[in-house]
Amino acid sequence: MLQLGHLKELGWSRPERAFFERARMFLCRQVAAKWLQCIKSKSESFLKGWAMQENVRFADNAAKIFVFDQVYPLAAATEQANKKKLYAFGLAAKLNPFKRPKEETVLLLKHELRYEPFWHVATKREVDFSREINYPVDVGNAYANKVVINGTEYPITEQGNKRTITLAAVEFCHRKIPYEDYLDGLCRDVKKGALENYIRKYKLQEHVELQLPEAVASQVRVPTLLQKVNQTLSAEAINAHEFQQDTITVEKAYLYYRPVFAFQYSWTTEDKVGVIEVDGLTGEVIENGQWFKDKIESIATREMMFEASAEIASAFVPGSGLAVKVIEKITTGS
Repeated sequence: MLQLGHLKELGWSRPERAFFERARMFLCRQVAAKWLQCIKSKSESFLKGWAMQENVRFADNAAKIFVFDQVYPLAAATEQANKKKLYAFGLAAKLNPFKRPKEETVLLLKHELRYEPFWHVATKREVDFSREINYPVDVGNAYANKVVINGTEYPITEQGNKRTITLAAVEFCHRKIPYEDYLDGLCRDVKKGALENYIRKYKLQEHVELQLPEAVASQVRVPTLLQKVNQTLSAEAINAHEFQQDTITVEKAYLYYRPVFAFQYSWTTEDKVGVIEVDGLTGEVIENGQWFKDKIESIATREMMFEASAEIASAFVPGSGLAVKVIEKITTGS
């Protein structure tokens, strides 16, 4: 079996040897062989894809579901929506001086109170690695022409008035890289800080089971969420020659549901339909809103929504049939 020393003798560079060592640590023997074959062929796309693989762990109680208490009442939301109903049909209708919706031509078709999802994820990447380095050491004795340390002779080099020897060393390092973010579960652009403000300002309840027929199904699934985490953390450059351990710990994968009123209006003379939304926490009105049909139809438990299945594994290991264990539930502090 090839060792790192053999690879060095074959003329492999330090980054190539580091990639192979990483494969041997985290992947099965067959995958390491495939890694070796691709490194020999200098396949850059393969290296970039596989260099991002780490052990991924969930801390105890990392997965939770929360539902916000409704603050804004239906009557107030209806009043707000009716004031803005003429703006439910887009910017073109709003600005057209010749064909604008009028009070008598815009009628309320239906309304609903729904719960929209968003995520709060907090993770950290911990890396144990080593790197080779040369330490310059000043020699204060002007008459010395060599230095012997533990039987090894070091020549003195002169540069101007400075005289030094160079000691080759290996630094063993540990680095922590945190990552935290808030993501809209419906893949929309949200004003920075808005989702975090909901958590800080409004009351919510933790749910082990989600019995909420008005909840909109999240378009951001757990594998997608973890893939984003992996890509972000793996983008951090680490100057290393060898990796001893590289682990991502998911400390929080919290799914929140917040109340939103939606009012669907019909522009009768133009046969158009538009939606006005009213935030059930802040009362903020959103013109030209959306009507979401995909709701959670059955009871969803926390375990069902966060199960560490093969689907999650495939988010980290391309062609997950290559069979490495990438998800491991651990207890805090273990």
